[in-house]
Amino acid sequence: TRKYTSVAAPDYFTLNGLDVYNKLISYGAGRIVGEGEPVFFKGCNDCVVVRGLQMSFSFDIGKRKKTFVEDVAFTFNKEAKCDNISFGLGTEAMHNILVKPTGWKEETREMILEFMENYKTAFCLKRIDYIESIFHDNATIIVGNEAKVTTIAPMNEGRVTDVGQKIIKYNRYTKNEYIEKLRRAFRAKEFVNIRFTENDIQWQENADGEIFSIQIAQDYCSSNYADKGYLFLLVDMTDHNAPQIKIRTWQPEKDPEFGLYGPGHFYNF
Repeated sequence: TRKYTSVAAPDYFTLNGLDVYNKLISYGAGRIVGEGEPVFFKGCNDCVVVRGLQMSFSFDIGKRKKTFVEDVAFTFNKEAKCDNISFGLGTEAMHNILVKPTGWKEETREMILEFMENYKTAFCLKRIDYIESIFHDNATIIVGNEAKVTTIAPMNEGRVTDVGQKIIKYNRYTKNEYIEKLRRAFRAKEFVNIRFTENDIQWQENADGEIFSIQIAQDYCSSNYADKGYLFLLVDMTDHNAPQIKIRTWQPEKDPEFGLYGPGHFYNF
């Protein structure tokens, strides 16, 4: 196992970069598994983002071992110090951001990519303070949960049971309720990992400011729970230094009536 703790921190990291680095090296048993050709991107605020390194992180769950391989990105500031470390989104999700939208500036694509990488990493590393900072105080937060029908429905002739039929129940939370729920969940889990795949991103050009809607497929895995579903984020990126999530929804599957949550389901955002 390689040792990653003997780093001359002040020489290489900002305070934020060092905080993320310390959380990353505590994320399971980590080791470098791939050192491809580094790719350099122009990031926000004159930073440079370097992608191309792969790391493996392993967790022991009883007699089983769970391993995740992550693309790791490093953000360096103008003083060439590491200011952030994040997990990549994966080939498909990254392609859909950097290539798919037409007519967008490269800076806009990179800004969205960095935000989603930071979002994913914050959940994996349980950075609750960062997550709290990126949600608007009046954010709309909706979470869908699968439930089973437990009643027996009467019919005109005889009775027919619907017991066991799957339904989706949607719960709405305030920001404070959601953050506290997340805080409790993090405390109960040894690890959290998120995978993003297909996504659809739209610039809400009729809204004031730089408002983006992001629909993205998400695989969630933790030490005591796992699910797959669809995440929808409406993000105000007008202030590039402080993006704010105004709407966040999650649903386990496409609803038979309305499909996926999107900007058309909400008003006055």
